[in-house]
Amino acid sequence: MKRILYLKSYISNLKDGFTIVELLVAMGVFIVLLGIVVGTFIGSLKSQRSIVALMLANDNASLILEQMAREIRTGKSFSISGNQLIFENASDEDVAYRVNNEAIERGTGLPARFSPITSNAVKVTDLDFIILPQANWPPRITIRLEVGSRNLELGSVKTVIQTTVSGRNIKA
Repeated sequence: MKRILYLKSYISNLKDGFTIVELLVAMGVFIVLLGIVVGTFIGSLKSQRSIVALMLANDNASLILEQMAREIRTGKSFSISGNQLIFENASDEDVAYRVNNEAIERGTGLPARFSPITSNAVKVTDLDFIILPQANWPPRITIRLEVGSRNLELGSVKTVIQTTVSGRNIKA
């Protein structure tokens, strides 16, 4: 008798399960939700990588601009030749800055031996120098720099940074 009751309760428990249609609907909803979550996650990762690449380009451009400004601040005998700024630094060394192959290069000596000073991840699209001479005062040099990232996802995103440097050498 106990076995019959046990068998009846076992069979009645089997009737309380899910049907195949309910199971398929539940799995379909789960797969759709999973697709939405995964798509959002992948999009967030791509955005994060792009932001990091842009921050790297901006940080490197700021660092290079500060390095150039520091050397220009103590320089003298400034001139522009083509897209190059040529001057004599505090150590009486001839220095030139230019953009070449989407990188900023610093050259020393005559003729100048150039080497890139920007990171490989940075794409320099424009570098302009403007010298504003002033009587009895050192000239003011304006540097305009346009940079972007070599990250293909950022393609046309560019940042323009500009600064004006006034020399410390009063007799320049």
